[in-house]
Amino acid sequence: MVIGTPVAEFEPRPPHPVAHRPDIAADGWGTGQFTVRAASVRGYQHRHDGTPRQDDFALACHPGSGAVVAAVADGVSSVDLAHVGATLACRNVVDQLLRTLDEDPSAAIDWPDLMRCAGWALVEFAAGQPEAGPGETAADRAERLLATTLVVTVVRPRPDGAVADVAGIGDSPAWQLRGSAWHALLGEQDGEMVTPAVAALPRVPAEVAVASVELAGGDVLLLGTDGIGGALGDGSGLVGAAFAGGLAQPPAPLDLAHLLDFSRETFDDDRTLVAVWPRGAEGEEP
Repeated sequence: MVIGTPVAEFEPRPPHPVAHRPDIAADGWGTGQFTVRAASVRGYQHRHDGTPRQDDFALACHPGSGAVVAAVADGVSSVDLAHVGATLACRNVVDQLLRTLDEDPSAAIDWPDLMRCAGWALVEFAAGQPEAGPGETAADRAERLLATTLVVTVVRPRPDGAVADVAGIGDSPAWQLRGSAWHALLGEQDGEMVTPAVAALPRVPAEVAVASVELAGGDVLLLGTDGIGGALGDGSGLVGAAFAGGLAQPPAPLDLAHLLDFSRETFDDDRTLVAVWPRGAEGEEP
């Protein structure tokens, strides 16, 4: 799908053999309370130079409460195992949240502690990797090899919709989409793009960015990476209009991947999006 001026056409190069990572990942399912879609696509720059997709996501539905748990990560492009760091962070944080909900489905989430656990998962993995030089700690190695952003949500059902708690580290944004209006949940909208503070796991800042939002039927909660955020801006342009139209109803998972794979010059980063629609008071699909 072309939006504005497209990128040049070329045949993608295969990712480095060590990556074992597909160009595209997609998922989607529904519960009595929610419809959920997710997709991640390799950006045009990475397709051109043979770099693996460095974004990832993880999803789950907590069986006891019906809450949806989701995470999106964007591995820092300058580190060697960015794709691994993104996967580790997403899977660890979703597992941790499910255990928290098992103990108390209504519990407030200790977001700094959750992020520290995700960071520790990177450190534990890095401990098994070769040192760069004498005196390098496992934490140093994790930062050198696995650094990643992370944005996470717990979406709990309510009789008339849902409430979503969101937290993030780095520049992976989150939005509430209502009709054609985009509302940034993390960071500020400056007319250009969502701009949360830049940081990356395994480091956890003193204050983790958090937000809470009530979702009515017809609203969409969205977690993404800056490959989407940079192109979307404040949602008032061509990309915002295309995505608002494409997300007005839950698309098929592969249709969401197709939407993410739009061609627009200068926007060539990996793109990942998780979307959650509450089904409203009657449990009907949006």
